[in-house]
Amino acid sequence: MRGVFPRKPNPPSPPFAKGGQVGFPITRGGQGGFPVVRGGAGGFPDSRGEQGGISFGRGLTRFLTALVCGGLFLLPFFGWLAAEPTPYSDPAGHFTITPPDGWSTDDSGHMGPGLVAKGPANASGAEPLIHLTHEAAGIVTLEVRWQTLLGQLRYDSERVRFLAIAEHPDAVPPYAQAVYLFQRGGQSYQSLIRLVLAKGRFYEMTFAGTEEDFELLYPTLVASFDSLRIGKP
Repeated sequence: MRGVFPRKPNPPSPPFAKGGQVGFPITRGGQGGFPVVRGGAGGFPDSRGEQGGISFGRGLTRFLTALVCGGLFLLPFFGWLAAEPTPYSDPAGHFTITPPDGWSTDDSGHMGPGLVAKGPANASGAEPLIHLTHEAAGIVTLEVRWQTLLGQLRYDSERVRFLAIAEHPDAVPPYAQAVYLFQRGGQSYQSLIRLVLAKGRFYEMTFAGTEEDFELLYPTLVASFDSLRIGKP
């Protein structure tokens, strides 16, 4: 007798039997539950290709802005490098010196052989100046000439008060210098004077200006005095 087997219901279909994925339903063409936005990749819309271009344009604009701002910030520095003072050469070939930038020079000889350099006038109308003169030394030593010069300063100027005196006989070339105050016409001035002995000649450099100018210009004055070179460049 042919056996009769009771009919069993078909087993449930596995979750992927009808195109589904385990646990991640497809959302209108998407995968893993992440819908695809038209033209986008990885869930980030590209607004029909415009956002990439906009981002690049903004980045380029920021780069150019930073470049321009940086250039404007550094412009004074490069301008300062380009505007270094011009050295002055003595026509007779005795010396060269670099006056402060923007100062006028006069070698007409109305104050003796050498050079007069003048700076712009301050608020009171006083013009700071550097006077360089030179003469043959002969047999006179630096020490003797220096002591004579200090005596002249005490005699020629009113109420002279020396603030500092220094002698450097071992320097190359040897020199001595002093900083002092003096009065002229009721106005107080401050000066730096340096006497150098080189190649048989004395070179005397003197700065004269108001006390305010002296404090403001002192580093520039020292640099100018230090720029003295003997002979042709």
